[in-house]
Amino acid sequence: MEHVTDDAKSGAELYRLVNDPRPADNIYGEQPYGSADGRYVTIRYYDTGAHDGSLAVLDLETGEETVILDHQPRFPAFHAWGEYLYYQEVREGQVHLERASFAEGEPEHIHKLPELSCQYSYGTVSPDHRHYVVTTREEEPPRIIHVDLETGAWRTLAERTDRLFKHEQFALDDSNRVLIQANVLPNVEAVHLGVIDVERDQPTLEWLAADQPHTPRPTGHEAWVGETDGVLFSTGMDDAVPTNLWTAGVGDKTAEPVVETDRHYGHVSVSRCGKYWIGDVPSIDGVPIDVGSVTNGTHRQLVTSETVHDSEQTSHAHPYLTADNRWLIFTSTRAGHPQVYGAKLPDDFLTGL
Repeated sequence: MEHVTDDAKSGAELYRLVNDPRPADNIYGEQPYGSADGRYVTIRYYDTGAHDGSLAVLDLETGEETVILDHQPRFPAFHAWGEYLYYQEVREGQVHLERASFAEGEPEHIHKLPELSCQYSYGTVSPDHRHYVVTTREEEPPRIIHVDLETGAWRTLAERTDRLFKHEQFALDDSNRVLIQANVLPNVEAVHLGVIDVERDQPTLEWLAADQPHTPRPTGHEAWVGETDGVLFSTGMDDAVPTNLWTAGVGDKTAEPVVETDRHYGHVSVSRCGKYWIGDVPSIDGVPIDVGSVTNGTHRQLVTSETVHDSEQTSHAHPYLTADNRWLIFTSTRAGHPQVYGAKLPDDFLTGL
């Protein structure tokens, strides 16, 4: 970990968390790959040809890294601020769900996924570690699959020929509901957001008030708001609507604007406590990252990421706060190639919101 600078406006201390010849990223912000105490975060390294990719856990207190997977990793499963990092590994052509403790770093086999003629998404694991929900690709029709990790039983929760299911995320409470993004096929004519309850015998998708006629088209970046049934999401801009950040809950007839601003947010996340949203602004040079209140519309810029977007996911900031709200984690190309950075929040930054 190397101190880079202090932000002139917010006073945030900016650190380069890793320094590696391989491209590295913080993976995704909607359900952060970090520990419940805020101490550990996950770093994904990419294969360069000369060096293989890997998954590693970084200790923010000591700066030490523990390698979890020493070859090119798949996108890990969503399981926000937990005890374990869940991920898939392919062995002898079969996809296995594995996990490793953030504190101990020892890999542990959990379950072999059903042998289907499809490509699995990364999936999501429930807070109680009992359920795994994963969507499928390259299969007709696209499906949402539920695996009971205790019994090994699996079933199809939903299948649609006119939807591509993506970005599955278990709610952060004990409801065992899963947020699903559903792109309308064949040309993403709409981006719907739905919630499905895995404990129902006959589960159905309950659609949120997202996309027309409720809001502009969602960007595909969405996150649960704490332990509520509300979801925060970003959309395209509409000149008639002074925001592109919204919240909608299960059963709500309309979506609610979060903030009035001409800043166009792309990647979004919500703090573990559910009080603060985080969003980057790709339309502005330097891609600033703002933090705001979910309830009162106030927001401030914390840091400028200085990333330059290209066609690769590794150039996207994907910002999120650690569970203790002490660090903002994001990816940036500011040093010439993608690496992971951390901005340590000033003590009074969040209280000012």
